[in-house]
Amino acid sequence: MNKYKRLRENNYVGFANVYLQQCNKESKSNDVIDKEVYSKLVELDTRLGTTLSEQLCECVLNTSNLDIIKV
Repeated sequence: MNKYKRLRENNYVGFANVYLQQCNKESKSNDVIDKEVYSKLVELDTRLGTTLSEQLCECVLNTSNLDIIKV
């Protein structure tokens, strides 16, 4: 079973969602979140089947950094 499928089965919308939650767990401020990394993960998730609406919803739930939402 691939990692993306396993993430989806565990109620993540994709790798970008895991990245934001990990940043929150490590108590990183929203300024520390690397927008370029997040953007690449969103692109990957989109190619794997995550919808943009799923990604936006999780992004809003996991960060208050408006710059990252523009990605």
